[in-house]
Amino acid sequence: MADKFTMSGDFRGAVINIKSTLTNVQQSVGAMHSGDEATRRELEKLIGALSEALQSLPAESQEQAEAVAETAKALVEAASAEKPNKTILQISGEGLKQAAQNLAGVMPSVVTIASQIVLTVAKLTGAG
Repeated sequence: MADKFTMSGDFRGAVINIKSTLTNVQQSVGAMHSGDEATRRELEKLIGALSEALQSLPAESQEQAEAVAETAKALVEAASAEKPNKTILQISGEGLKQAAQNLAGVMPSVVTIASQIVLTVAKLTGAG
């Protein structure tokens, strides 16, 4: 069941944007043309773990968290193409790892999850 939000006031925290971005990414994983079902489920699980980790970051880290979410989205969108471009996948994967590295001091698990996402996408697309 989807979350229901009734909101008013100042929306400076990007937590809602991050959650919706990564929820959309999880849905994109199901539409992927490549890889096996078990690997796609693993990727969905990793995206969920990333979403949870990013939502628990302090407000001052929200810009970096949004960069991680958007980069993960770009990687999964590139992987979801009918014929994924391996160069774009490599660049997007490196970008995700670099964006996650910016949060290493605040939440090291984001770096680990991002690296696992990159490896799983490579496995799904044969870009590894």
